[in-house]
Amino acid sequence: MQLPNLLASKWGRLIAFFFLYVTEGIPLGFTSTAIATQLRRSGVGVEEISYFIGWLYFPWAWKWVMGPVVDLFYSKRLGPRRGWIIGTQIMMVLTLVFCAPLELNGDNLSLLTSIILIHNFFCATQDVAIDALACNTLHEDERGLANGLMFAGQTLGIPLGGACVLYLLSGVEWLPMLQDGIPMQQTYFFVAGCIFAVTLFIAI
Repeated sequence: MQLPNLLASKWGRLIAFFFLYVTEGIPLGFTSTAIATQLRRSGVGVEEISYFIGWLYFPWAWKWVMGPVVDLFYSKRLGPRRGWIIGTQIMMVLTLVFCAPLELNGDNLSLLTSIILIHNFFCATQDVAIDALACNTLHEDERGLANGLMFAGQTLGIPLGGACVLYLLSGVEWLPMLQDGIPMQQTYFFVAGCIFAVTLFIAI
């Protein structure tokens, strides 16, 4: 079955870039809000948490290094941008799955920081590929609206990965199956599932 090409129409492009930017916001909210909050609740000190947050933002400062790499190396089958987007999103999902068994405490902080650093490296590289795709496919009269929708998507993704996860942890009163909340380990799969859904229905 031939899948629809979202980039072939104006509204398809706008929808695609909106949801692609949602996948940028979700991991940022999850790592900087939900994980950081749970680390503090588990007794990890403020200094150690600031160290963790500093490292998770570090890859975003190196996006300019990945620009030429994304431009020069790509899959001819998937295209110069889509291959990078699909590949980085899959690696974002896998790194979250690898984190799931880890207890959030000071003993595991170095390992957790290392995996989240790698996770955010893929997230930042995805951002480079998405922006390159936007520059190549959006028509000039679409760029203003598209840019607004992209940042709206990121703004939606941050609380989805942060506040929404904390809400699930504390319990959802109006849902009997979630009244007692879910374990932190399960939230990794929730976040990974959100990213994978965009990979499956938008990127692919």
